Amino acid sequence: STESPTTSAPTVHPFTGYEQVGGTGAGECADKDGGLFSYAQYNENASAEDCAIKCSGLATSAQVGLGVTSSSCRCYFDGSAPDDEGQTFTSVDESGTGPVAGVNNESGENWQCYRRIAAGTVEPTTKPTEVPTVSPTTQAPVTQ
Repeated sequence: STESPTTSAPTVHPFTGYEQVGGTGAGECADKDGGLFSYAQYNENASAEDCAIKCSGLATSAQVGLGVTSSSCRCYFDGSAPDDEGQTFTSVDESGTGPVAGVNNESGENWQCYRRIAAGTVEPTTKPTEVPTVSPTTQAPVTQ
């Protein structure tokens, strides 16, 4: 008997490219030592999906995760946060390094943490249309 996966799976994938870390509102994303990551913060109400879009707009490979509260969105980085001069976000540099390993709620702000999943490790079925479509061509290769 083949059973379809249930919602009791240990890992929550609320949207492509991220997985929830810790319980709901459990704290900011933290490294293996509980250290907080550098971040760029947008002070506006944003769903986790909206926050992910904002973070992807920063186009940096050092992004390790994101955090949301009811009024803010944070994009977390391994290393320095992007320069916020003239931007719509504010940046704070912290000491967290490596991947997101857990959460830290020292602030008491009850952030919701999502770990960024490295490209290629998300379920391969997320984009079945990515198969290259090679249409037959009527042009002969130019060999001059």
